[in-house]
Amino acid sequence: MNQKKVGVLISYLNLAMGMVSNVFLVPLLIASLGDVDYSLYKVMQSFAGPLSMFHLGISTIVTRSVVKCATCEDYMEKDKKNTLALSLLASVVMSLFVMLAGIGMYFLLPSMYGNTYTEAGIAVGQKLFLLFVASTVFHMLTDAFSGCIVGHEHFVVSSMLPLMKTALKIILYIVLLKCGMGVVWVVVVDLILSVSTFSITAWYAMFILRERPRLYRFDKRQMMEILSFGGAILLQTFVNQVNNNVDTMILGMYIEDKMVITMYSSALAIYGIYNSLISVVTNFFLPRATKLVAQKASGKELTDFVIHPGRYQAIVAVACVFGFALFGRNFISIWIGTKYMDAYWIILMLMIPVTVPLVENAMIAVLDATLKRIYRSAVLVVMAVINVIASVLMVQVLGFWGAAIGTVASLVIGHGLLMNIYYAKVFHIEIGRMFGAIFKGILSAGLATTIFCLPLALFLPDTWLCFAVKCALFLIVYMIFLWLWGFNSSERSMLKSILGKLLRAKT
Repeated sequence: MNQKKVGVLISYLNLAMGMVSNVFLVPLLIASLGDVDYSLYKVMQSFAGPLSMFHLGISTIVTRSVVKCATCEDYMEKDKKNTLALSLLASVVMSLFVMLAGIGMYFLLPSMYGNTYTEAGIAVGQKLFLLFVASTVFHMLTDAFSGCIVGHEHFVVSSMLPLMKTALKIILYIVLLKCGMGVVWVVVVDLILSVSTFSITAWYAMFILRERPRLYRFDKRQMMEILSFGGAILLQTFVNQVNNNVDTMILGMYIEDKMVITMYSSALAIYGIYNSLISVVTNFFLPRATKLVAQKASGKELTDFVIHPGRYQAIVAVACVFGFALFGRNFISIWIGTKYMDAYWIILMLMIPVTVPLVENAMIAVLDATLKRIYRSAVLVVMAVINVIASVLMVQVLGFWGAAIGTVASLVIGHGLLMNIYYAKVFHIEIGRMFGAIFKGILSAGLATTIFCLPLALFLPDTWLCFAVKCALFLIVYMIFLWLWGFNSSERSMLKSILGKLLRAKT
């Protein structure tokens, strides 16, 4: 199994571990820290969160440079080292900005939270905030070196580091909380892990991969290229923050029934998990996209490039959408209760349109390879405006359904229409062929599985055990239908190879 496949598996394992740990760690944190300290922890984490937007996508710049050096004859080793040095310089400058901004925000804390926390609580909160800021700084400094690792396609290392960080975080949290350590030590763990990740990543890049920065010249054009791409990433991150929170904020302004906000927030949580499940493989395709762009690939070649990972993403996406359509009501009932059942329809409304950009998000790697993220950022701004205007107008008439319709409208217009027009016009992507090839056989397998498994949803009781059984049987039947008419020849060969290796490993 190659580096990319193993890296994807490790990334999914890290995602699963993160979701499971959230389920079990939150009750432990609340019980161990108490409501006051836990609320301080979450408030300071949220207050420091916007500072992480200033990472500028440095890792993408470095990955692109490493691949270009290996692919293009006119891009020399010294160009790569110079780019790495300039990228590190940009990271250091932005880290200093984050530190200064953090100091300013530090002194605002007493005036902002003095009415809701005691003086002692504010003092603890200030310590937590500074620790979060320090963790953010080290995370930003790690970006350039992690870009070197991805550029060399050492995906096992790039995926294993976050997995180890998640595992160590869980273990250390449990040990510290069981020993009665306070909330400050919980955040100290985050800082220690951030420093350790930075140290290991920098060491691996410089001493194993021998990617050492050297500033031969201060290239203003190249620095402007880095900053302009970083600006597009910053804008995109900011707009994503707005889009992810705007529905809840608008509902809070116009809806008095707080149960509705709880229901809608729960729906957004599941929607976020769905996005993460499909998007986890995106970062693995930047090296290949950079090679194609450097070789001046045609629209047909770029379309084929998107189709290959798009089919694997579609397999997961169709399982999630059809599976949730079938068992989602059962899940909502046992997860948060039948009084929140409207969350089922909200989740489906959001999952279906967002599937289109998710299965073609290998195109994001093409945008990064050509440093053309700014158009996508502009589209996201348009989506945010549509979402806000439509939601404000319709929430007053349709309640929470109006917020969902506003989000769906922004997804359809932005990702479904504007981005695909851009892909077709600028990169000559064959949109019809791309989506036809991505979903060929997979949609019909999902529909057949849903019909076949309908009795499971209707007759088995709503318990966690029965829900697990339903999901397992659904996946088995889905894989059978995929094998019969969903998989193409290369996908069948790959599955046979994986199963063969597993059987040989057991013997």
